[in-house]
Amino acid sequence: MRVVSVLRYPAKVLEAIAVLLVAGVVVVITGSVVLRFFGVVPRGSTELATLFFAWMIFVGLVLGFLEGGHLAITALVSRLRGRLETAVTVLADVLLLVFLVLVSFEALRYVQLALDSGRLTPSLQISPAWQYASVLVGMVLASAFVVLRVGANVVQLWRGEPTLTLHTRYDDDIESV
Repeated sequence: MRVVSVLRYPAKVLEAIAVLLVAGVVVVITGSVVLRFFGVVPRGSTELATLFFAWMIFVGLVLGFLEGGHLAITALVSRLRGRLETAVTVLADVLLLVFLVLVSFEALRYVQLALDSGRLTPSLQISPAWQYASVLVGMVLASAFVVLRVGANVVQLWRGEPTLTLHTRYDDDIESV
């Protein structure tokens, strides 16, 4: 079973979660607007919408990686061919991985601080750690994907084969750049 085939299942789960988060934001905001029209101010609607939105951003980030929809700077890499292209791609992914890991550790620190503080949000009375956890989960999942991509491209580099993108959006098992 190829790497992309294995990635399709988690991608489907993340897509379902993303749909639920978008639906949650739409329901909360629409419900809040409608209720405010009738003079009722729903308690916690802004906090809930913000929480859903934060999770939506970082689930979307991971889906962007999995589906190849993320912004990629290819001005230099697109001019390269063969092993040099794969080597530069691996180097770029390693640098991206360093960034993702650093942000993951910082997000973990924020989650721990929020849990240790005992502070709760004003309306929902939940820990802000729930919102900070969205950053942590997004960065850890993105890091896992980048590790898979680095591993696959190191193998490609060793074999002298073209760079792999590992996108799950397309029907092709593996897409060569």
